Amino acid sequence: MKVDSPMPSFDGAAQWLNQATPNASQARGRPTLVHFWSINSEVSQANLSHVAELRDQRKREGLRVIAVHVPNSQAEGDTRAVRDAIASLKMTEPCALDNEHKLRNAFLNEQGAVPAYYLFDNESRLRSFSTGQNGLMIIEDELDQMLSDLRGRRPFCPECEFFLNEEALYCSDCGLPLALPSSRGSHPYYEKHHSASLPTVRLVNPDPLIGQIIEGRYELTDRVGEGGMSFVYRARRVHIGDEVAVKILLRKFANDGAALARFRREARAAAISHHPNVITIYDFGRTSDEEVPAFIVMEFVKGTPLRDLLKSENHFPVERARRLMRVICAGVGAAHRKKVVHRDLKPENILVVAPDDDSEFESVRVVDFGFAKLVTDVGAGPADAVVGTPFYMSPEQCLGQALDARSDVYSLGAMFYEMLSGRRPFTSEKVSGIINKHLYEEPSPLPPSLAIPRRISAGIMQALAKNPRDRPQTATDLARQLQLI
Repeated sequence: MKVDSPMPSFDGAAQWLNQATPNASQARGRPTLVHFWSINSEVSQANLSHVAELRDQRKREGLRVIAVHVPNSQAEGDTRAVRDAIASLKMTEPCALDNEHKLRNAFLNEQGAVPAYYLFDNESRLRSFSTGQNGLMIIEDELDQMLSDLRGRRPFCPECEFFLNEEALYCSDCGLPLALPSSRGSHPYYEKHHSASLPTVRLVNPDPLIGQIIEGRYELTDRVGEGGMSFVYRARRVHIGDEVAVKILLRKFANDGAALARFRREARAAAISHHPNVITIYDFGRTSDEEVPAFIVMEFVKGTPLRDLLKSENHFPVERARRLMRVICAGVGAAHRKKVVHRDLKPENILVVAPDDDSEFESVRVVDFGFAKLVTDVGAGPADAVVGTPFYMSPEQCLGQALDARSDVYSLGAMFYEMLSGRRPFTSEKVSGIINKHLYEEPSPLPPSLAIPRRISAGIMQALAKNPRDRPQTATDLARQLQLI
């Protein structure tokens, strides 16, 4: 990490950043690109525009970008004008820092901040931006390598991209349960994709399970996903030759009775919910191999998570949203008829499969029954065990109360709301804020400009009712209410 012509009053800060960066990048959260501005003369709009271009490129690669304005005591000119210029380029709330101590604290308080730029004066910045020399491009290359290294070795939250601690149960940034798929482009049930801007990373020590044959039947070919409790592999059925997905419980849970019971319950819940729109389970087993204490074999679906589609398209036309919600409700309704409550319905757990020769429209698979509860189970879990993802949790789920199909209906209503409007019913910077809104606030009406039929908008609001008695009782009832079937 290079520091190019630092201002004298910030020598200590520059040295600290050099020392802190390697450890911070490994120990903290999602990568953050920090632009440090040290001003001693007028900054041209052209140079700011160049930084904005770099910012936009990095954001497309999944980085969070922050602009930090560092006033210098010897600076001449109107530094407020500089801050306004930076803000006009939407560089994310510029922060005024007036000494090394505040600079250090600001960095520490930014969860996961990775300082990828350096302190420099205006003269060297002009030279760097105009020629691409003097360290800027070198640091860009180093950042690429660092990100590739981190993303190849550490899972991170699919919701907020915060790097995950494998021992944790929830993402400390957004509250997402870490038993869910945790690496971008590596959902357990869909084919791994790599961004063109982030090269594929080959680990120095490859996974020892690659190439192994489980129980003489399933040859593991590559790892395609991981969560807080398991790894997921693409595999080949030895005696048939087709492709399947194999989820393997982590070895550290080999002697954890609760984890084993939950893993088996996941397989059972999906299997008894048998439906074309639910992930198909082929097998479950235990082995004496400590590396494979338990495994689930399921269909390998080449689909795209609904979350990824919403990120790229924001929201769907009414007719497309209706078609997708119809098949989602069909799959969840099948689970409800078997007394299975999913408890974690959200766009990340819906795989959208493109039309093929046999189908005119998109199809879906409801996946990840890791938090599912079989209502007929005895001792399936304490009534006050809060599980789920905050944005889609029902009020009773937020309170840790006993759940039934009506909780899933609430989650479906929240998803349909987002599919049509491009925004979630409730948002907040803190998990507690989201929960309070689920409990006490009504969602904003869907915008009239979307031309959503009155029956659909009313049905969504009914699904989001605070009292479970006021909602449709099952996913199938919701589909009827919305005239989807």
